[in-house]
Amino acid sequence: MKYKKVAVVAGGGDLPVIFLKRAAAAGIDVLIIEIEGEGNPAISAFPFKKYRVKPAHLADMIGIIKNAGYRHVIFLGYVRPASLLKDIMFDARTRKALIDLKDKRASSLMGAAINEFKKSGIQAIPSTYLMEEALATEGAIAGKRPSADELNELAPAIEITRELARLDVGQTCVAGSGMIWAAEAMEGTDNCIKRGGKLAKKGFTVVKMARPEQDMRFDIPAIGTRTLKLIKSLGGRGIIVEAGRTFLLNKDELLRYADANDIFIYGWRNNK
Repeated sequence: MKYKKVAVVAGGGDLPVIFLKRAAAAGIDVLIIEIEGEGNPAISAFPFKKYRVKPAHLADMIGIIKNAGYRHVIFLGYVRPASLLKDIMFDARTRKALIDLKDKRASSLMGAAINEFKKSGIQAIPSTYLMEEALATEGAIAGKRPSADELNELAPAIEITRELARLDVGQTCVAGSGMIWAAEAMEGTDNCIKRGGKLAKKGFTVVKMARPEQDMRFDIPAIGTRTLKLIKSLGGRGIIVEAGRTFLLNKDELLRYADANDIFIYGWRNNK
């Protein structure tokens, strides 16, 4: 389905910028809601209407989008859960929708937020819209392909990471030598890799998986050159991501860096 008008709720990272480039090329009328404290300075270069809103002010976001005549919204970039829930003044609508939730894991928070948009006639569309080419493919993507024995050794780590994602605790594990050196929780991917890499010393592999029942409207895993630089700096070998459900940010640059630095990227797919 094609959309002529789309509102973008833009969190941190490069994903919103990648989408905006593609939307501009496709002639889509875009309204940008920048999340205060999480924005990317590159967004300022786009000639779209822009508003900056605190992350805990759902009423402001919905009001701006609805009053501007937009009926579709796409959520891109990250809003750190720890930032969202700590030392922030919530507006009344956000407080009612989120604060009373007993389950404050990412999928519950985002599901409740999306439901508030829906109540106001605004439909959330998949985060993959215009972005399908940025998704990881199956098999060896860059760097030296892991051997069959190496992939078999990492199979338990893949299953553990998928279970971690299913439980909505995190998306990332650091594995090696048949062990899990770190599992992601609220600290985020980079801090998980730092923790696991320091424990593993060298030769580790990062595994990053989507939820088995991933809602493609939000929180799709993503990796970029920064991720690979961190892995290399700590002596890691590479990263396994989920094919078709992981964004490769600034893909050409990412693959060049991986090949030049012998850091593998491998796309795993659940074929069961």
